[in-house]
Amino acid sequence: MSAPLPLEVGLCASHPALSLARLAWAGRRAALEWSASALEHGVPPDPLLYPLERGVIEARSGVLEGLHGFLADSLPDAWGRRMMRRRLRRQAIEYDRLDGVAKLAHVGHRGRGALVYGEARADEDADDADLDLDLDRLASAARAALGDEDAEAPPADLRQVELFGSASGGARPKLHLKRGGADWLVKFPAPEDPPDIGPMEQAYAEMARAAQIEISETRLLPSRTGPGHFATRRFDRTAGGGRVHMVSLCGALEAPPGQAVVGYDGFLRAIRAITRNEQDVAAGFRRMVFNILACNRDDHSRQHAFLQEPQGAWRLSPAFDLTFSVGPGGEHDMDVDGEGRRPTRAHVERLGARHGIKAADVRQVIEVTRAAVARWGAFASAAGVTRSSMTACATALARVATDFD
Repeated sequence: MSAPLPLEVGLCASHPALSLARLAWAGRRAALEWSASALEHGVPPDPLLYPLERGVIEARSGVLEGLHGFLADSLPDAWGRRMMRRRLRRQAIEYDRLDGVAKLAHVGHRGRGALVYGEARADEDADDADLDLDLDRLASAARAALGDEDAEAPPADLRQVELFGSASGGARPKLHLKRGGADWLVKFPAPEDPPDIGPMEQAYAEMARAAQIEISETRLLPSRTGPGHFATRRFDRTAGGGRVHMVSLCGALEAPPGQAVVGYDGFLRAIRAITRNEQDVAAGFRRMVFNILACNRDDHSRQHAFLQEPQGAWRLSPAFDLTFSVGPGGEHDMDVDGEGRRPTRAHVERLGARHGIKAADVRQVIEVTRAAVARWGAFASAAGVTRSSMTACATALARVATDFD
């Protein structure tokens, strides 16, 4: 089942929006043709694989729904797919029978970053929902949407969750909401999460800041029924409500998420190739050290991104989705110099040397990060993490620290 073709692709990172390309399904993969305005504009929206050139350009592989990687980033992840399936089912459309281009057509103007697809539909006329909505009711609706038999929600709440969550990335329930003209992402617990996952993520955000990691503004929104809801300001939106073009590491390299094909060596190489900025390489290295020592092993290629500036230059995005995670099979998604289960100081030092980071700078990054992680108890207590979660995380952090040295 396909969308009307060709599908118009636009870039809303400037005003007026730029007509970028026409996209069609070519049997097994998508094919695009850059617009005349994109060729004249001269700023490619893909950082590595798809330069602006005339003619029809097929996607290089079929691993990302048959789409070009930078376009596949617009598709929702596990939670968003579930919400989109629900929303389309009411229109007698089966999401899983759609090809990649047709799925993008249903993302429309609600995707992450600045790419938009086709004409805006009626359910996209309004911006994201207002943050003053009853978040506890929406959290209950999210549980109901996930099939929690004990969760009940009015149909109107369920439809809001489906609408404002259907373009979301990640596995946890989340909504794109607004407050005072700013755009926020609010997360709710998944069934497998501890009840205090919101305070946990807020504590990790503060710990990351102490480790000198760039991270967007975050806050813990109060709840009447339990621990607060974690909210983070969206870095793919500007203060005035504009959109920022974003490409994930996965999209830039066309590396399938969930498959350990990109390690931190590849991440640092990609940063240098895309941003040509050694400060960004150093920031990526610092993020790697934090993920190791803070036991954040859910660090796959969709958890890192690049933002495009108005004149076309790329920069590493702020870090996001930082929290305690033991990872798949107890390993990091992205290996450190070939090691995923127990990365050590030696692995980090070798990787730093390979990428031209001075030994003194490597030591400084490790020392600052270790000092921040040592304050876990204080960050957790301030955020309202439960004693049991605080202790379980502290035990894991101590084990990581022992392995590291």
